Order: sequence, then C-alpha cells, then structure tokens
Amino acid sequence: MKKQARSLAVRLTRTTGLQLILVAGSLSILGFSVGQNNVIEQKESHRTHLPVIRVSERLSSKISFLTIINQLNEEAIAADPELLKDFDKLSLRFWRQLRSFPVDYINYGSEDGSFIGIEKSAEGSFFHNEDSARLGRGKMFVFSMNPIGQRLRQEDVITGMSTTHQEAWYVDTVKAGKPTWSKIYAWEDQPDTFSISYNAPIFNQEEKLIGVVGVDMLINKLSNWLQEAWKDQSGLALIVEKNGDIVASSEPKIVLVRSGDIIRRANAQELKNPIAKSLSSQFFSQKNGKPLIDANNLNQELVKIPDQTAQHFVLRATPWGQEFGLDWFLITGTSVDQEVSTAERNLILMIFISIAALLTALAINRRLINALLTPLGALTSASQSTEHQITDSTEQPKLLSFNCELQKSGSKEFNDLHQAITAMVTAFNKLTQDLKQKEKQIIGLFRDKQEKDERALSVMSKKLKTSLEAGSIAHEINQPLSILKLTSQSLINSLDNNKSPNLSDLTHQLSAINSQSERIVLITNKVRALLRNAQTEFSEIDLKQVIQSSLLYINSNNPDSHAWINSQQIDSIADSSTLINGDAVQLQIALINILKNSIESLRKSNNPDPLILVRLKDTREYWSIEIEDNGEGLLPEIIEGSLMKSSKPDGTGLGLFIARSAIESHNGHLSLLKGSSGGLLAQLNLPKNH
Repeated sequence: MKKQARSLAVRLTRTTGLQLILVAGSLSILGFSVGQNNVIEQKESHRTHLPVIRVSERLSSKISFLTIINQLNEEAIAADPELLKDFDKLSLRFWRQLRSFPVDYINYGSEDGSFIGIEKSAEGSFFHNEDSARLGRGKMFVFSMNPIGQRLRQEDVITGMSTTHQEAWYVDTVKAGKPTWSKIYAWEDQPDTFSISYNAPIFNQEEKLIGVVGVDMLINKLSNWLQEAWKDQSGLALIVEKNGDIVASSEPKIVLVRSGDIIRRANAQELKNPIAKSLSSQFFSQKNGKPLIDANNLNQELVKIPDQTAQHFVLRATPWGQEFGLDWFLITGTSVDQEVSTAERNLILMIFISIAALLTALAINRRLINALLTPLGALTSASQSTEHQITDSTEQPKLLSFNCELQKSGSKEFNDLHQAITAMVTAFNKLTQDLKQKEKQIIGLFRDKQEKDERALSVMSKKLKTSLEAGSIAHEINQPLSILKLTSQSLINSLDNNKSPNLSDLTHQLSAINSQSERIVLITNKVRALLRNAQTEFSEIDLKQVIQSSLLYINSNNPDSHAWINSQQIDSIADSSTLINGDAVQLQIALINILKNSIESLRKSNNPDPLILVRLKDTREYWSIEIEDNGEGLLPEIIEGSLMKSSKPDGTGLGLFIARSAIESHNGHLSLLKGSSGGLLAQLNLPKNH
C-alpha cells in the first residue's frame, strides 16, 4: 500500500504551539517593557528639550535686532551722508534705537579716529560717549542724557584712548570689507567688559573707507539673560564657541576668569562643575593639544552623574547662529525624573528573560527545520535558476523555465506548489512578451513630449518675468531722463540763438535738472537696496515678533504717528504661535515700506481721525498680515497690479515693488485692495509651515 505524504500543516502544528507560547509570551512582556521605557524616555526627552528650543528661539530674536539696526543705519547714511558729520544728530538717532530695541550699545568710528557711542546701562540710563576733534582727541568724554535724547552734564573723561581704532569691532570689519560679526573682545576703556558686535564699513562715493558703524551686545549681560531664561530648569546651559571658550552661561559667575590683573573668558574644559565636565567629555575632543567641539558627535545622551542629586541627565549640543554668521553651540545638561532609572533596570531584566525564551524556542524549531531542508533546497535551486534568467534578459528576453525534482517523501503542499509555479511561469512568459513591446512605445512617446513641454514653459516663464520687471524699472528711470534731456535742450537752444536767458527761467530749469537727477539717484539706491536683499536666508521666525519690531521702528522714527496705529489684535496673540520659515529682515523691510505709505497718505489727506489698523489673521493655508488705513488710497492702476507706479508726485513706486519681491521670495503674495473706510488695505499672505 502506497504511503500517503504527510501534510506540512500537521508537522508545523505539532511544533509551533510551544514556540508560540514561549516567543509570544516573552516578546509581549519585552515589548511592553520597551514601549514603557520608550514612552518614559520620549516624555523626558520632550520635556527637557522644550527649554532648549525656547532659549534658542529667544536668542535668535535677540541677535537679529543687531543686524536689523545696523542695516537701518547703513541705509540712513547712504540716503544722507552728511549725517556722519553731525554727531548730535547721529547721537539722537542711536538713542532712539536703543530705546526701541533690546541692545546695549550703538556706535560709529571714523577713519581719523573720531568716535561716538550711545550706551544703555543695566539700570536703563543712557550715556553719550564721544572722542572727537570738537571735544579733544585721545580722550573719551562721557555725558549723561535727558529723557529726550540730549546731552547733559559731563560724568567722566577717560584719557589715553588710541588715536586709531584698534579694537576688534573696527579691525575685523575693515579686514572683511563687508558687514560682519567681530570676535568677542574687551573694551579699551572698560577691560572687564566683553562684547560682540555686528558692524558695517562705510564708504564714500569714491569707494574709500570713511568709518565703521556697529551695534554691541555685552557678553556680561548675555549671561544674565541666559540665567533668567534657564531659571526654571535644573542643570546647566552654556553657549560656547567651537574651541570651547564660553560666550554665556546660566551660571554667570563661571564665564570670566581672573588671573592677577588680567580678566579672560573661561573655557568649557576648565570648569569644575560636574555637569560641565560631563558636557566637555561628551562633546569635546583634543586636536593639536587644544579643545575642539566634535561637530560629528552631537547626539543626545542620557548619562549618570554620581555627584549630583538627580542620577540621570540629558546632554545635548545644538549648533546655533550659522544663519547669522556665528559659529556657536548651545550645550545643555538637564536632569530627568527618577522614573527613567527604574524603567531602565526593568528593561534589562526583561531582555534577559526574553533571550532565554527565544533560545528554547530555537532549539525546538531546529528539528522541524532539518525535516524541511531537502524540499526547500530543491525549490531554492529552481528559484535561483529562474532569477538568473530574469536578470540576464536583453532586448529579446529569454523564456523562463522551471523544473524541480522533489523527493517522494516531500510534503503534499510542496507538490501542489510545484504545479502552481509551473503554471504561473507559463502565463508570465506570455504576458512579459506583450508588455515589453507596449512599454517601449509608451515610454518613448511620453519622454519626448515631456521634455519638449518643460523646455518651452521654462523659457517662456523666464522671458516673461524678466521683461516685465526690467520694463517697469526702465520706465521709471526714463521719465526723469526725458525731463533732463528736454530741459538741457531748451538751455542749449537759448545759447545757440544768442539769447540771454531770463534769470528766473534759468533758475527754474536748473532746479528741474537738479530735482530729476536726485530722483534718478533715489531710484538707483532703492534698486540697490532691492538687490542687496535678494538673497533670502530662511530660519524659523515668529511673525508676531517681526510685526512688533517693524512697529517699534516706525514709532521711533515717526513719533507723531504713534497714536494713529492700532495693533491690539497683534498683542493678544500668544508668543511662538505664528511660526514660519522665512527671512525676518526682508519681511520687516516690506512691512516698514507699506506702513510708511499709509502714514504719508494720512498726512496728505489731513483726516481729522487718522487710523492705521494692523492685524494678523489665520487662514487655512496662509498667515495674512493686514494693514488698513483711512487715507486717500492708491491710484486704480496700482491696485490693479502695476506696483512700479506711484501716487506721489516724486514717488518711484519701488517701495511697493520691494515689498512685493520680499513676499514673493517667501512663496506668498501681496494684495492691494480698497479698505472699508475708503483707504488702502494691504494684505501680505505668507504660507504656513507644513
């Protein structure tokens, strides 16, 4: 009697029952322990990471004010070069900026050694520091200031000042030849005060250096700021340079080291604090005998620090400031709950139990594997042969073949599988031949059409955009040039006809030539400003802070318009709830241009109740910034989209053009509409982060 092949299902049923009990039970317990441990660690990681994010965001906001102020001063000097010769006027401008922005010092130094700086003390007082020819070169005169920014009595005089600027804020900037950050340096007149500054060189029309303008941030005050930002956290936060020199610390007293009469900044690897030692060991390495942060090893670590009350600390190192041109790192050690230590011990125990159960299951499964190796080997050999045929297929693919000699003792399921595979290979051979031909035809047609359409669209888009923008700018420049040409021709004709021109007419014509020349300079400067801001540097920014910074600038430079602006809706929005990826400087320039237009429109209209409403609305896809006034509005053609026109007699229209370019560089759009009160409603729509 022929022996019937034993079912594979029967064999598997006999051996898998016990394996399932062992494996499933042990893995379930292990999975629960791993999940519980992961949840606890993720919860602690999230909890300890939040203060790091908050400190990083607040520090970015603080640093950005230095670049904004310096850029505004550059533009003011470019528009009025005589400003550098009037130290009283320059002092008043710096004083207003110190009142409006959270910075410590704004200064200007000329090439001949003259210097003026306005300082804000820790108590909120302001001091006018000046070393100039009118007071006596080589001495720093310190004056107090009254509540309206004027100099009062002399408080101090510091002798022995260098005749030329030798500090890093001036030397580093001149060497760079462009706006840049200085290295951290000690003040010449206050050796125990360290600061970092953002400065820009100032050149005259002959491209000759005439001085440097800059904004300082005191390292001493930055540590106090970091201490306040970190006060609710246990552990330590440090801001360090790449070589480990400390910029700021949540424990301010460890930042500076005194060696006799010399004061210098401490290095992270010199600190005795146990947390600081762990941070140095984790993130710093020695190169040529000097400490250097390892940028390839900035992973978060959970470590034990025995000398501390809390057993475990989360150590983090985050690169910071690259978007500002600073190579700093924010390194923190934050304590975690005792629950983490308990979960870690339980997980280790569960791992050992699971390993023992798995080894037992493997021993049981070994016998079943030996019984199945022979038929599986035959099927594997046949499968490999088929795979080689598929891999080696050419333009004329070979037909697949499948042949497998199974042993008589093989399971019934393997015999059935052999027959099914044979039938499948036959059907596959037929289907493959048909699909190969159709695939070649379709791919060829699709690629030709796609490449042709993409080339045509790209060329059309570039030509259209370039033509429109270049034509608009050329139109604005051609207008004053035409007036210059006609006026000049009139004067030439008078001279050619031997006529003595009337003095009044001559004065009028020369005034026209002068005014149109100034208009060309204004257009050129605005185009230069537009090109200077064309390079967008994106980072995560808070739209609420961007709007408030723009309003601070407008109010500080337009005191009489402060009562016109209503931004209560902006103030009611929670901090860090309106985050996007963008360039804060470009957006502030766009907002300032639109706000200036509204203020000028209100002044022109003589409205008895002037009003500018500033709102921030949340739509499904965009954050919409709305600026609405009750002035005279804009020309119809400007509202319809021709932003290069102006409603002002001497306007160029470049202000709105710059605003539109800034918004479009953020993939947003600018809409100019008629407001509910008849004035202008400007909508700046910026896409949300996804």
